[in-house]
Amino acid sequence: MENATAYGTLAKEIALHLGVNPNTLRRWSLELEKRHYLFERNAKGQRIYYERDIQALSECKMILNNGGSMENAVTAVAAKFIERKNAQKTLGVILDERENDENVALSMRDLEAMIDSAVQKAVEQEREAMFQALELKMNEAIEQRDRMLMQSLNQKIEEKRLEIAAATEKENQKKSIFNWFKKKR
Repeated sequence: MENATAYGTLAKEIALHLGVNPNTLRRWSLELEKRHYLFERNAKGQRIYYERDIQALSECKMILNNGGSMENAVTAVAAKFIERKNAQKTLGVILDERENDENVALSMRDLEAMIDSAVQKAVEQEREAMFQALELKMNEAIEQRDRMLMQSLNQKIEEKRLEIAAATEKENQKKSIFNWFKKKR
């Protein structure tokens, strides 16, 4: 009954699946509804049976086949499946394990705590990523500043060296002119 999970199934198919008369299925459904077990209905007012309902009716049939009374069967099944439906309303979380899947019901408080924890972890990761990006930008800016500073210092050193060389050349020229005059005297 694959379609029962997603789309639901009408009574005739469920009766065939369970091996009971459609009137018997209708009677069981009415008895379950008297005990506050709710079936969904389509626009025409017909009951739509889902996987949960098929399980409940199968369990009801099993109790009856084992000699239980109709009243005991529908009371037990209604109580069990109403409780299960309420638990599923809190939240069904599917945990993926290697060999089998487990359904776990969580309360709103547990769900909120999990969400808060996940959000906090995501914020921390984002903050860390931002700090790393900021650090990278700062390091790049410092390296660029250092390169420009070194380039400027090298340029100033080269200018001073050229000035010194020019001054030394001028001094040497003065000395050579002075020496020339000395020789001429």
